[in-house]
Amino acid sequence: MNTTNKINKVSWTIKDEELFGNEQQVLLQTMSDLVDPRYADNALLPRYRELAENYRRLLQMTRKTFRISDTQGKFLQQYQHDMQNLLDHANQGFLTFGADLRVNRYYSAECLRIFGGKINGAGIVELLDPEGEQEELAELLSQVFLVDETEGNELLQQLPPVFHINRKVVYVECKQILQPCDGINRQVIMLVLTDISDKQKAEEKIRYLSYHDKLTTLYNRAYIEMMRAELEKMEFSPLSVILIDMNGLKLVNDVFGHHEGDSLLMAMAEVLKQSSRSTDIIVRWGGDEFLILQPLTSSQECEAVCCKIRTACRQRANTPIPLSAAIGMATREDGFATLAELFGIAESRMYSHKLLESRTVRREIIMGMENTLHTRCFEEAGHSARVCQLAAEFATYIGLDMDGPDMKPLVLLSALHDIGKVAIPRDILGKQTTLSTEEWELVKSHSDIGYRMAQAIGEAVLAEVILALHERWDGKGYPYGIKGDKIPLLARLFSLIDVFDTVTHERPYGAVMTRAQGVAHVETGSGGQFDPQLTEQFVRFMRERKKVI
Repeated sequence: MNTTNKINKVSWTIKDEELFGNEQQVLLQTMSDLVDPRYADNALLPRYRELAENYRRLLQMTRKTFRISDTQGKFLQQYQHDMQNLLDHANQGFLTFGADLRVNRYYSAECLRIFGGKINGAGIVELLDPEGEQEELAELLSQVFLVDETEGNELLQQLPPVFHINRKVVYVECKQILQPCDGINRQVIMLVLTDISDKQKAEEKIRYLSYHDKLTTLYNRAYIEMMRAELEKMEFSPLSVILIDMNGLKLVNDVFGHHEGDSLLMAMAEVLKQSSRSTDIIVRWGGDEFLILQPLTSSQECEAVCCKIRTACRQRANTPIPLSAAIGMATREDGFATLAELFGIAESRMYSHKLLESRTVRREIIMGMENTLHTRCFEEAGHSARVCQLAAEFATYIGLDMDGPDMKPLVLLSALHDIGKVAIPRDILGKQTTLSTEEWELVKSHSDIGYRMAQAIGEAVLAEVILALHERWDGKGYPYGIKGDKIPLLARLFSLIDVFDTVTHERPYGAVMTRAQGVAHVETGSGGQFDPQLTEQFVRFMRERKKVI
């Protein structure tokens, strides 16, 4: 293949044309001269051809070298870009500084985020510890550059591993390296900075949740178990313990739901915080029980805190039921009583207190519920007293034993017969238009709610009567559709008295009836809603009563 053909075989790119265009034209002109007949007999032609061939080879080699260099440059550029991208997304800052303790280079964007801006030339001591002991830090870092590598690394181990920089918690690792500079390797220190603020917050949150009750934020049982050995040391004597068992939580959970139960628990937690001292350890012991540990506290001081708790409970407002608790205390004045023994004594006293005051507590809960009924459920304040008196008079009129088991719950029934309505939304109870199917089902549920409430305060007989108050003689009532004399006698008697009083007094729906109209209204329900025999006796009783009045 001759030289001209070799040149024609060469693949020239646009970049080649830009860089070697002139040289290519010279070579092409030379090749053209070599085949020109005018120069065929020229004695210098062979030498000229040799020079042209060498020129071609030189141009080809130069072009190839350029391509290799260009490819390597692109590779190096891509490699540098990839490395920088990797460093910028490593969530770590990398920087180096020399013996002058000034940053000579930073290698990742994380440095800018941690320090809040560019840091080339900035003093490393001021960056790491703007408000700390800068002289000590500067002296230690300077010393690293004056000793050999082994000693230097030992000095670097003395640096604190964590620095607080711009409200961030930063973990710092140090290492001595050699950095090329003007053809000479010089010693520098590389810092690797890791922002551990989020990690530390997460760890603190886990630690907090491990030893605190999530609902009340008080300490939990795990915290006391962890502190038990420390607290049992005699240096904390006298040591007092208070156990608190909150009243009525199950009742509130059953009637109002666990949301209101949680509110009651939080109210008790607030009372304990307000009544205790800063040195006391307040714990949610579990369920409805709380514990207060009082280091260096005598029995007299402990009793004073117990009194504060009782007073604060009585003064607490805006709770589903009145806030109250059974309280037991114990104090280790001297000797070697363990926490478990103190807990046992306090628990025994707490349950004794609970048994002694159970009747009083029940009465307080009942009165609290009755007040709620008046304020939330459109229950007219005098209704309970009126139906109680009228029912007692009517029962006596028909010869029932007021002290007998059937009539004994009458007073409580008068106060609590509609108590289940406290769990029904006020807007549904006061609705003057027709209730939807769903709303009516919700209203009917108050019988079952009232039943559970009466059970919760230990009134089993009362609970059965409340459950049956809206049953009908004809079996078309609710919640279970029982009929006739299967309905408890007191429920049959009370239901007609209740209806009579309701229709003859102001109510959120329906016009107020006269006394005669009320009696007639009850009479129309005979055999359907009401026991026909009791209805007949009630009508006769009301007529005779009118004559007496």
